[in-house]
Amino acid sequence: MSATLAGRSAIVTGGGRGIGAAIAAELTRRGARVTVFARSRPELDAVVAAGAAAQGVAGDVSREEDVARLVAAHEGALGPCAVLVNGAGILERARADEMAPAAWRRVLEVNLTGAFLASRAVLPGMRRRRPGRIVNVASISGTLGTPLASAYNASKWGLLGFTRSLAEELRGDGVQVLSVSPSGVDTRMLAQTPFPAVVTAEEVARVVAWAAGEAPAAMTGANLEVYG
Repeated sequence: MSATLAGRSAIVTGGGRGIGAAIAAELTRRGARVTVFARSRPELDAVVAAGAAAQGVAGDVSREEDVARLVAAHEGALGPCAVLVNGAGILERARADEMAPAAWRRVLEVNLTGAFLASRAVLPGMRRRRPGRIVNVASISGTLGTPLASAYNASKWGLLGFTRSLAEELRGDGVQVLSVSPSGVDTRMLAQTPFPAVVTAEEVARVVAWAAGEAPAAMTGANLEVYG
């Protein structure tokens, strides 16, 4: 158990499966009290039943009212949020000239605006109580371009910029912000692509948990690469 996370409460968006579920399990193993958030109630129930989280809240991270309900449910059951992991993400694969504008917007709304909304919702409390940690799950796709993934890559490039800007805004406020960028992880999302898995969800989760607890404050704004 990590002394830096023991007894602290954490929210993990995108926590119903894949990397998010692995992060929830690792934070719980290190002593945190975790709420997982995702659209699928059955997936959330399975994570809680496995002992990887204390509770699950169903909703859409791109909807402001759902995020407000998430934070209220978390604080009501587990206390003030000390750690937020923005892990919710979706992928739409298509050529840019063939992608429907609605699909483009949906990727940006979930992968980037969702992180903004969740961070915005927990920040007032984190600043009052100190310390707080926000960890954004980015991607190797935030550092390069790949065909058929323009919306996804744009969202992850944006998430890195959001991480660094937010870290600068919060200097001196007792809240650190970091991002973690994995490469191919053996998940349902990766199976939609031609890329191989080179790291496991559990390996990514250990890096996220370290960023959420043990990473020194001087690292705020950093992007931790997990490229295998």
